[in-house]
This record gives sequence, structure tokens and C-alpha cells, in this order.
Amino acid sequence: MAEGTAELERLRVVLVQMASSQDWGENLRSVRRTLAGLDAPCDLVVFPENVLCLGSSATVRAAARPAATVVEELGELARQARAVTVFGGVPVRDAERVTNAALVFAPDGRLLARYDKVHLFQLDPGSDAAIDETRTYTHGSGPVGFDWQGWRIGLSICYDVRFPELFRAYAPCDLVLCTAAFTRSTGMAHWHVLLRARAIENQCYVAGVGQCGTNPETGVPLFGHSLAIDPWGEVLAEAGPEREEVLHVELHKGRIDGVRRRLPALQHRRLGGGPQAVGGRRYRR
Repeated sequence: MAEGTAELERLRVVLVQMASSQDWGENLRSVRRTLAGLDAPCDLVVFPENVLCLGSSATVRAAARPAATVVEELGELARQARAVTVFGGVPVRDAERVTNAALVFAPDGRLLARYDKVHLFQLDPGSDAAIDETRTYTHGSGPVGFDWQGWRIGLSICYDVRFPELFRAYAPCDLVLCTAAFTRSTGMAHWHVLLRARAIENQCYVAGVGQCGTNPETGVPLFGHSLAIDPWGEVLAEAGPEREEVLHVELHKGRIDGVRRRLPALQHRRLGGGPQAVGGRRYRR
């Protein structure tokens, strides 16, 4: 798996589509099995939103653990994997505040970045079937990215994909991860078009890593269709809607450079100024 500190021309990425339940321990065992079963070299492994607990608001809040506890537990898994490992959404408790945190670990288990989901999903507010993440989580405060061996990588979670200003805050970058638990109804209408738009307008790779099947506690069908998209908007690999899958995809710096030379749109920006500060620094290292 990833070794050394030299800049990588290619990035070997593993996208892990899951059908997580409400049981933290069961999901953790699934993560361990997946990491133990990776039989091809990789540099980056990405798990979806709600990777360790997917259920009702009350269940998720009850499952939330202090950041130090979660970091210790998941850092050990990254050490075993010997790759940069992204847990795309974990309920983290700070006093009475619970956030949906994407946690990124280096191959030595060190925490590289923590992104707290900024935009909280609401669907059919006021109805009996409403989904309202504000009952579960507190909003995060802003974008967070990180550098790994010459690759600039931004973080986003699910509903964030509807807010292009978050993705633009990372530009210019090489890859933005969108970990998700998209519902089937919203996914059928919007998943592909939104992710492809974010890749095209920022001329970078975008990887969407999702939950699939139907959640056993909530009964909500999830969309699946984890995928990787190149800077021209072309889909490189895609999973199905119903079953857990592991996708392997190679990303290449040359493809980014080629698209930006052919159509230098990022140089033609007239509004919004230059690159924004991310997480208080350009990118976290």
C-alpha cells in the first residue's frame, strides 16, 4: 500500500459501498473484514457516511462517542490497512454537541483531518415521513481539506453536494470526496447530475461513496451507485444500488492537467476571487 513521501502521479483509490445497520459493533466488524480482504495495492480507502451507525435519530445520538475514543479506535484500523483511510461520517460527541464527522487517518494511524458536515439534510419537513438531520447533529463550521503525497483532497458529506460553493472553496484541488447515504428517491433524480457537475466545474476528480439497500431500522431505501468521476465529467467506475461492493479505480494527475489545459475555465473566474482558505490553512498536511 502507500509508502514513502514522493508525489504520486497516480492515486489508487478504493471506494467501499456499504449497507450499514444501526449496530456499531456489526458495522465495525464489516469494516475490518473489508480492510483485511483488500488484495490489491492502494493509496486511499474511502468508507461512506454513517459507516458505523445508520438508524433513527435517537439511535445515532445514543451511539455517538467522544472524539478521542473514535480516533483511537479507527486510527488502529488505518494502521492495519497501511493506507490513508477515510471514515466518511461518524457521530462524534463533544459535550452535548453531536456532529457528523468525516475522519481521515494516515497509514500510521495519525489523524490527518476532521470535517464536520456543514449542510444538514431535511426532506419533506412537517410530514410524518420527514427526515431532519438537525434533530441529530449540529452544523459544522466550514470546509476542510488535506494534502497527501502531492494530491490535494477536499471533504464533503452527502447533502453538501447541493452547495457548489463548498466545492469551489477547495479549488484548485485534485479530488473531492463526497461520502453519502443518499435516499433512493433523491438519488434517482439528482446523484449523478450533481456529482458530475461538481467535477466538471472544478475540473477535478470527484468520488461519491454511498450506502445501499434498505436500512433495517428506518426502512429508508438508500441509493447506492458509488462512483468515481474524472475532471471532464466521465464516470470511471460505478457500483449498483442494492449490494455492498468494493470499487478499485486509478486517478491520474495527467488527466487533470490535460483537461485544464484544454479548457482553462478555472483561470477565467471573474467572481469570488482566488482560492479560499480551507480549515484555517490552505490544506492540512
